[in-house]
Amino acid sequence: MISTISELLESHLDIIANQLGLPIIYENIEATPNDEIYLKSNILPAITTSFDLGGNSRIYKGVYQVSVVAPINTGKSHSQQISEAIITHFKLNTELTKGNFSLYINSVPSVYPAITDKTTYTIPVSMNYRADTLI
Repeated sequence: MISTISELLESHLDIIANQLGLPIIYENIEATPNDEIYLKSNILPAITTSFDLGGNSRIYKGVYQVSVVAPINTGKSHSQQISEAIITHFKLNTELTKGNFSLYINSVPSVYPAITDKTTYTIPVSMNYRADTLI
């Protein structure tokens, strides 16, 4: 299911990235820093559980983190505006579906403290997701 979860979350991110004209760097893809802002996508799955005695159900939970990565010394306001757009796009209870599989954003997306290094200024935006299925 992780491939379906990745596809749903990343395709939803692609919509806002296209609207904002920003490239996305996905997991296991090397980023070549340049002088433009980009988004970085990370899916952090949690332990899969079951909610029935027969073990026929699955609860897929995790955290989806989208980082806004800007070149150092370019200020913070544009990166913060992009972070706000991501939060608006991934609203609480957003449903993403593929076939009979549905995934929900089940937390309010939150901005975390910026991370600064020698070349980049990064604002992480994280949200929880959940999908309940029967197998």
